[in-house]
Amino acid sequence: MPGPPPARGQEPGSDADLRVQMSWWLVGTGRAWRNLLDEHLRFAGQTQPRWRVLAWARLQPGITQTELAEHMSVTSATLVAIVDELVRQGLLERRESSTDRRVKNLHLTPAAHPIIETISQEVSDIRDALLSDVSRSELETCLSVLQRVSQAIENYGRGEG
Repeated sequence: MPGPPPARGQEPGSDADLRVQMSWWLVGTGRAWRNLLDEHLRFAGQTQPRWRVLAWARLQPGITQTELAEHMSVTSATLVAIVDELVRQGLLERRESSTDRRVKNLHLTPAAHPIIETISQEVSDIRDALLSDVSRSELETCLSVLQRVSQAIENYGRGEG
């Protein structure tokens, strides 16, 4: 994955140049990671967005579609198509909320559990392989930076940036 092209008028290694490189690598690495997961999840007939829905439904049984769309940073329309496909595959079901009949809660079906276990192991193996040469302190630093960038994104979206 190539880095960014040199920016016109920026001194190599300057703060501005480092910020350009950071944003370029952050976006590119995220995309490459998702593509690699997609490629390796095809064996289970799943895509990375479908796997993420299954993972959230496993972590939070009964999660609503609205909550899930928010966690995944997708529109409700996008999520409906993903959920519909998982329901069609018999891996997920919608149940009426006990408190509001308009709300649908998402639950895994028994058929989903062996698939999730297999995919979870594959994802774990990929993650371990990709991060094997990254030290604990580097991971901690990276997480700290990513958390601050994420918070800055939220603040910027609210007009605070």
